[in-house]
Amino acid sequence: MDRVATTLFCGVIKSYAEGREEFQAEFNDFSPNGFWATTLPKNKNEALFIAQLLCDGGINKYNLSCAGLTENLLKDIYNYIGLANVEEVDEYIDNLDKEDAENLES
Repeated sequence: MDRVATTLFCGVIKSYAEGREEFQAEFNDFSPNGFWATTLPKNKNEALFIAQLLCDGGINKYNLSCAGLTENLLKDIYNYIGLANVEEVDEYIDNLDKEDAENLES
């Protein structure tokens, strides 16, 4: 990822975090050839570099935290990456607790 690509990516993250309306169509395009597919870092090293850049100071310029940014990114893609939602996790844990209670009674 060269200097220009890094600058553009940071600008995208800034606009995303600000919730800029004019980019909503692009930000919601998760297709294989869509906006995020062409904008995201291409490998692990690029992703780690961007994460370090954002968390070590670049993002603090805009008074944001990495935790909030991560949370908001996950909210937008949560249903598309195959992770269980909060209710499913709670239900699973409740079932485990019931099984443990039944095993203790036996």
